[in-house]
Amino acid sequence: MDNQLVLLPEDGTGTLVNALVNNSVIHLRREPSSKTELVTQALLGIPIRVLKTERGKCLIQVPDGYIGWVNSAEVHRVDQEQLKSYRNAEKVIFIAQSGLAYSAPDATSMPMSDLVIGNMVCKVSEQSGYTQIQYPDGRIGWVDSRQLCPADAVFFQKALQNNLVATARKFHGIPYLWGGMSSKNIDCSGLICNVYFMNGIQLPRDSNMQSQIGREVTTEFVSDDLEPGDLLFFGRKATSNTKEHVTHVAMYIGNDEFIHSAGYRERVSINSMDSSQPNFIDSYPAIFVRAVRIIGEDPNGFRPIPENDFYNAIIRSTE
Repeated sequence: MDNQLVLLPEDGTGTLVNALVNNSVIHLRREPSSKTELVTQALLGIPIRVLKTERGKCLIQVPDGYIGWVNSAEVHRVDQEQLKSYRNAEKVIFIAQSGLAYSAPDATSMPMSDLVIGNMVCKVSEQSGYTQIQYPDGRIGWVDSRQLCPADAVFFQKALQNNLVATARKFHGIPYLWGGMSSKNIDCSGLICNVYFMNGIQLPRDSNMQSQIGREVTTEFVSDDLEPGDLLFFGRKATSNTKEHVTHVAMYIGNDEFIHSAGYRERVSINSMDSSQPNFIDSYPAIFVRAVRIIGEDPNGFRPIPENDFYNAIIRSTE
């Protein structure tokens, strides 16, 4: 099964979204078996489309267009009325790298589930520094209010360089995983997607697609013209005999440094473009392809979150 990065037609109910992710992180696989390739991950509360079900598995499409198989119990189906209720509900997003929801407004109470940055739930009430939350399936939990922010603050946020860098640093040390898209495990393009999403922008899922958006800044491995938030791409430049092939992406964070999720260290790490620094990677200048800028550029292959049809279906009207 190939991933079709297109928006599929609405189903017979007249809606694109018919389910919500119901666990902190779910794994989308290429086939309906947990032994097959991990395609990507999806986070709690995001709107999805169930395409079909088969022996306890669902084939779903997520907002970035990716398609994969998940366990049916990991998603919560919604009809149009339930979707409307979710749309109108006050939603909050978890902003810490990781944490827990509890059964009572007390960190010594029984955990309800783990949470990761980007998880979205409905807000019910507040008490003693905790926020009562509701999962898509109706479960109730309590989260430290300091670890939450209004979902609208993320959806409608104007991306700023310092905020991008601060968000990226929250992922430092997270283990690398091909197909990872969460602060449990993450790959290079998944890191970039998460960082920009938490700052109001949805990017394409893969590094080769990300390399085609924004404005090209340089094709040389130098930091002189770079600004924090610029994306750095690595792989193979095009020649007269071969096509360009991008295989890796990082984000520039200033002071000659960039952050990335790299298989060479098996975790999110910070490295330098300065060959005199101990965190310089000798092999990177030779495989550098280009840097592109997203901040301040006209949307070209990327867009604000509310312009995504999936998210638009669950974002409250601001009118």
